[in-house]
Amino acid sequence: MSGTYWRGAAEDEAMQDEHGFIWLAMLDTITDDLRATKVLDVGCNRGGFLRLLADRCAIAAGYGYDPAAAAVDDARTLAGGRPLTFEAAERLPPDWGSFDVAFSHEVLYLIRDLRGHATDVHRALRPGGSYFAVMGMHDRSPLMRRWHDERAQELGLPPLYSIDGVVSDFEAAGFVSAVANLRLGFVPTSAHRSNHSGDQSILDLLHYYARDKLLLRFTKPA
Repeated sequence: MSGTYWRGAAEDEAMQDEHGFIWLAMLDTITDDLRATKVLDVGCNRGGFLRLLADRCAIAAGYGYDPAAAAVDDARTLAGGRPLTFEAAERLPPDWGSFDVAFSHEVLYLIRDLRGHATDVHRALRPGGSYFAVMGMHDRSPLMRRWHDERAQELGLPPLYSIDGVVSDFEAAGFVSAVANLRLGFVPTSAHRSNHSGDQSILDLLHYYARDKLLLRFTKPA
């Protein structure tokens, strides 16, 4: 993801604390049994999602990579005795593979070479494995369009992607695609009203999470 904006460790920590409910919604939506699986987390931040999977889902092993070296250092420390491995890297390490499942949360919009990323993950998944990617930052999300318009030049972000374009890139890499809305319960309000756009309302947030924040599934054919 060279040349692409990436959150700093402090911002990642705040995001992790605020967005834990999304991780639970991801697990409720996919309904897959993750016990004894080997899991990849793209943009792992400080490792919170993989720790959740180790503790809640009893995964066999988790691997996460992230360009933010300080966040990865924290992830290694916080892993404790869990079977988790972390790497500071902008792309999927070439010697990582044989994953049963992969995840990412609001990472795809940061990647300039989506086709290359899709190819990397396709290589690393076992046949029949799936990559679940949460994406709310896209061109049909009014809240995110405002945020992107305000920040893109400052942060060096790629242009906003369309969901159709993202799906096309992953299908070109060999995936079969599907999409779902997240199974959300209550959406926290106070922690999020200052995020992305200062004039957003609670209804803006609810509409964003219920309608625009999507879970994409890319499956490698068996």
